Amino acid sequence: MFAHFEYPGKCEWLGGGLDAFVRHYNEQCGTAYALTKCLDVVKISGTTPKAPEVLLTDSGTGKQMVIERKSVVWPPNYIQRHRLGHDFAELIRTKTHGLFRDGAYTLTLNSREFDVLSSKVILEAGREIGDIVSHLKAADLPVRSAKPIKWSFRKASPGEEEEERPGITVIHEHWMTLEDTDDADARAGTSLQMKTQLEAASAKFEGYSQCQKLVLLDFYGTDLWEDDIPVLLAGITIPGVIDEVWRTIRDWISSDDYQIGYERIFDR
Repeated sequence: MFAHFEYPGKCEWLGGGLDAFVRHYNEQCGTAYALTKCLDVVKISGTTPKAPEVLLTDSGTGKQMVIERKSVVWPPNYIQRHRLGHDFAELIRTKTHGLFRDGAYTLTLNSREFDVLSSKVILEAGREIGDIVSHLKAADLPVRSAKPIKWSFRKASPGEEEEERPGITVIHEHWMTLEDTDDADARAGTSLQMKTQLEAASAKFEGYSQCQKLVLLDFYGTDLWEDDIPVLLAGITIPGVIDEVWRTIRDWISSDDYQIGYERIFDR
């Protein structure tokens, strides 16, 4: 599952990468689908009718396909907390602009504490910690504090991944507990989210009965593994109007880097 949330453009063909998905689909399925129209583009005024993301036409057969893309997120506030983490890091960068550029430095937070604090508290903490760090010198490090939240600041050690990036990297450190090994809530929640998103997608396909109807799912969260998803999907009744379900996956090209890949997880 993806830890980083992407922000698609108005039409997901280019902004959301559906063009890359269709290229993959054509290569895997021996088809020749190309974009006919972006359907689900928000109007500046008036109402926007429910429609799939895009309409495609196969140049060889004339067959048409519509694609609806949905995000499955668990826990439900994951994206909001993810954005908050970016906002916190941006406050640190703003307060320390131009400082600590002689090497790589890490500002570490306790993720368990971070995840339960309000947005207001987190942003106020970012400003306060940023002010403190901006007055530090390399000779003062390492520094640890429990105020306004638990944090530490140090120079990255040789061999750390962060050592390759000069400047300050904010790290959320999570210490495993026995509660973290029980993923029953994550499985139940993710299953419910999948069911909800597939039902919402099926509503977009009204009026496209002559087309192949495909749903592309993106999964966001850190509680489950990609291998968990097909097992969960097997326990869900796929709406009858949906012909295929695909998902985006991480296609690893090295031990710490990946490209976006795709996998079909349902075919009627």
